[in-house]
Amino acid sequence: MPLSYEEKKIIEARALTAARNAGVPIPNGEVRGEKPDFRFDEGRLGIEVTELLRTPRSNAGIAPAEEASYRQEVTRIAQERYYGLSSAKPANVYLFFANARGKKRDKYELARTLAEFVKANVPKVGSIASFTALMLPQGFGSMSIAAEAGDWICGQGANVTLSDIPEALTARIEDKNKRLPTYRRNLAPGAKVWLLLYSTISAERSLPIPHGIEDWRFSFDFDRVFWFACLEHQFVEIRRT
Repeated sequence: MPLSYEEKKIIEARALTAARNAGVPIPNGEVRGEKPDFRFDEGRLGIEVTELLRTPRSNAGIAPAEEASYRQEVTRIAQERYYGLSSAKPANVYLFFANARGKKRDKYELARTLAEFVKANVPKVGSIASFTALMLPQGFGSMSIAAEAGDWICGQGANVTLSDIPEALTARIEDKNKRLPTYRRNLAPGAKVWLLLYSTISAERSLPIPHGIEDWRFSFDFDRVFWFACLEHQFVEIRRT
């Protein structure tokens, strides 16, 4: 489900605080706002906060976070369908999807297939049945089914390549750089404007800070740009071309 405005602002505030605790030189006393997200010292400094995500181009046209949300929705619908089937037994499912290679199947069709497979393969009480991709319907990579009650869980993988990272940084910085004139208009004359990028700990959204990034250069007009990686609790200041 998309985040509400208030949920988004809460996450931004947490990212700002975590980045400051990790060592990013962010002053205290922020005032929450919009365009940019935070103001300091009566508008003499503004900080825009945004999540750094892999671009859809790095996943055959589908954003990894979007794909993860789709898979979770399929799993939820399948669990509901399963318990709507006659004589459904308690089943605790943990599964991974196969690489979709940029293609999406109808989520209701995939959920129906999953529910029917689970019904046909629930093991005896006290045992667990495991399946590899060759044993599963198309679209699934691996699965285990236990004969016990529990929410079905869709595991997420993270296939990040080094080339994904500069691509993601370039796309996000360029997008925010286009909005910089608006940020400056909403602050005090001569104010500094920083951009704080953050990446989360979840597998489908996380991006690691690579070795040697200090030598990378990006084009932007912000006064300073930082990237804070929540998983590593580390940050780097992005260099300008």
